[in-house]
Amino acid sequence: MVSRPKSDLRPLPSYSPILAALLCIWVWVFSAPALAQQEMRNEVAVNLAEGRVIICAAKDGIIVATVETKGEPGSRQPVIASLSSTRAGVLLGAVEWLQPGTVEKPIRLDNELSHLVGGALNNTVDTGNPNSASDIEAVGVSVLERLRQLAGQFFNKINIPEEEPLIRLVLVDYVPKYGPEAWSIDYHIRQDSLGNNLWRTRVLRPSYTQLYPPEKGQPHTLVEVRYPPENRATAEPELLDLLRQNDPRLTAMRSANQNEEKSVALVMDGQSQKSLAAPDADFLRAALPVSAAPGAKLSMALLDFDKGFQYLIAPAEGPPPAPTDENREPGAPSLRHKSGS
Repeated sequence: MVSRPKSDLRPLPSYSPILAALLCIWVWVFSAPALAQQEMRNEVAVNLAEGRVIICAAKDGIIVATVETKGEPGSRQPVIASLSSTRAGVLLGAVEWLQPGTVEKPIRLDNELSHLVGGALNNTVDTGNPNSASDIEAVGVSVLERLRQLAGQFFNKINIPEEEPLIRLVLVDYVPKYGPEAWSIDYHIRQDSLGNNLWRTRVLRPSYTQLYPPEKGQPHTLVEVRYPPENRATAEPELLDLLRQNDPRLTAMRSANQNEEKSVALVMDGQSQKSLAAPDADFLRAALPVSAAPGAKLSMALLDFDKGFQYLIAPAEGPPPAPTDENREPGAPSLRHKSGS
């Protein structure tokens, strides 16, 4: 059972550059087996969404931003999906599944995310305990079921190390009486040989890592998640690293606006829960291109504790479908500031 203890924060595992490089390939092609007296072989290609997710939990809202990693042609921009007025999600990894050479429409898991999550949350029983994360587990299982449907098409060997995820879901939400939180939900695969160079592909139950809030006594500051999961020591520096290194470009941005300077100072000092979302968002809007490759696509959204979800920078290819009344969370509470904030 997944729970929400504040001491549950665990850092994302480190990965070697060699293993991470295997996931940088933007497409995997797998052939379905030519079983006896069956139709011609079909191929399934998978396009990846690669990049970074930056999260800033402020006093009055949560900012979620994505930065595209320049991949091969066909790779996708990580986009922020509105899951409800209190939730947002970013799906990384194998988000687009298609059959080359056919008229079949590609399957976009990032566009399906709102529907999958809405259906799962509608079936979640409210225990009344804000520390219970049954809703997070329900989201994880709903995506798992969909992935297992797709993985049933894979019969060739897939060269992905077991410790690296095929899909990573970054989930951000606001829980009344608990506060803002962020989770990383990873989906790994395992293959079993069926003989004759055929393999059965299984998607394992997801692993859950609470990214925010931190352990008691640890700083409340920017949270950054990457896909592929690179070794931080050899990857491009995170935005927080650049701030701590007093990068002159970021220093000039901060000093240009008194409100931004004050708010960002709280974030750097590990007190982001005391900062204000509006100046934090203004700073991030200007600062993210500094830590991104030239021309990288950005997106940004705000979970306002009073007004709900809103895009600050809409995804370049258009946002995924927003939740409808049919998949709105039952008995969703009105948003309010956490007591004592």
